[in-house]
Amino acid sequence: MSTINKEILKEIGINIKSRREEISYSQKDLSNMTGLTINMISTFENGKGATLNNFLLICRALKIQPKDILHNNIDLEPLYDLPPESKRRIEGTRKLDDLVVHTDFFDFPKRVSEVLKKLDYDKSQSNKFSVYLSGYCKEGKLEYIKEGNIKKYRKKQ
Repeated sequence: MSTINKEILKEIGINIKSRREEISYSQKDLSNMTGLTINMISTFENGKGATLNNFLLICRALKIQPKDILHNNIDLEPLYDLPPESKRRIEGTRKLDDLVVHTDFFDFPKRVSEVLKKLDYDKSQSNKFSVYLSGYCKEGKLEYIKEGNIKKYRKKQ
């Protein structure tokens, strides 16, 4: 576990303990209300062994909204970057979504090869984009027509 998350869990534990003491509950009281052991409550209050399920059980018992437990904003910068292939996939799906939703490109039937050319992708991406386009058909944004073995996609009429 990263150091930054350890500090956040420690803060959550301190705030849970503070709330528990504020309403005069013992760890045993909290244990009875949540089904968690006293040891689990103690561990949670010490910033360890936290699970989302336990956190929600404790919040319910203490009648406190989860958002009110964290007093400081969390740094939301991911600890690791996305792999290049994930970045390319996301970029491709965003470009395609823009093409489908915000342009008139699909007013007339288009083959996958035409879509790839428009988006500046090579033919090796053909299968992937066929799957994406099929997804738009399932959503009702596009439909396809078959001409022999070839599918052409257009905006749903």
